[in-house]
Amino acid sequence: MEQENLFEKLVTQNCIWDAHTVGKNFYNRNLGDKTIFEKYFDFLILVASYPIEIDTRKYFASEAEVALVFFSENSHMDTAQLNFIKKCREGLMQVTNIIKDLEFKIYSEKNEKIVSENNTCLSQLVELKGKLFIANQQNQFDKLLREVNSIENSIRKEFLTEEQKSLYDSLTKEYSDTISKKMGELNQKNCTEYNRTAVKDFKYVFEEFKNNEVKYKTSQSQLFALVSKRLFSYDAAKLFNETLIYYNHVYSFIFSKLDDDGKFYLTQISIDIERVNR
Repeated sequence: MEQENLFEKLVTQNCIWDAHTVGKNFYNRNLGDKTIFEKYFDFLILVASYPIEIDTRKYFASEAEVALVFFSENSHMDTAQLNFIKKCREGLMQVTNIIKDLEFKIYSEKNEKIVSENNTCLSQLVELKGKLFIANQQNQFDKLLREVNSIENSIRKEFLTEEQKSLYDSLTKEYSDTISKKMGELNQKNCTEYNRTAVKDFKYVFEEFKNNEVKYKTSQSQLFALVSKRLFSYDAAKLFNETLIYYNHVYSFIFSKLDDDGKFYLTQISIDIERVNR
């Protein structure tokens, strides 16, 4: 009686987990008792019907099913008892179906939300592909690639519809072609700018040395300051043939004007100077 009162008190207070613990213990010790089973079963069905998280509702529905099985196996069976058990089973099935319908609804809404989010991501990728195509600066191109990577990682690929997957596969190929082509274009542009800057510096060195020949022939520090950054700091592997020809012309001119010590020092500078990326 004391345990039954405790169970009813906990149910009234809506302490569902404690009530479940007490009720399950009370019922398991009286498996064939219809009155005790009915109180415990009704409590389980009630909680399974609450508007709470799905997992909790499914758990209590499962506990109700287990309790019904044990009661069916341990009670004295007659027509009235059979009808009672059938009524309990119908109530359990009704609650279970409601939970399944709700679970499907939640899944469908979640799926629709993800499909919508994937649509947004794919639309953004289509837009970014156009921006990549017209990008004409390396930093702009790199920024767009980072955006593409971030959006691509946000796509829930396992939820893509057939139509979305077809678009995604098409975009993947188009992006590969666009990026490859654009990298070639930007590399060519960067190389062209690199060579333009180099030619301007070579011209400056040539004219400066020609106009102040005595200063640079008699001062190694002045010569170093002139040629270190403007003549020898360029990477020959990045220079066009035409640029190299002009470089050799400037270098040969300066080299021919220096005495033996100057020639040695100029050669030493060309070897030791650090090539910098521009």
